[in-house]
Amino acid sequence: MPFEYLREIAQTQLPVTVTDEACIDKLRVLRAAELIAVMLPGIESSEQFARVLSLTPKGRALLERQGETWQT
Repeated sequence: MPFEYLREIAQTQLPVTVTDEACIDKLRVLRAAELIAVMLPGIESSEQFARVLSLTPKGRALLERQGETWQT
């Protein structure tokens, strides 16, 4: 679930590189929801990795409403 992955990202020192394709798909959803700033690979790119740069203010607010904390 993408929100669970957002929680996981929030506990990680950013920026972070992600290579797992299932996680990259979750990152696409989180970016579409404007919860994270991320550099994603092109659909047909031979190198499939993403770089999560930060949580957006919207992402931080969502976590706060859920009683979560995050790394800076």
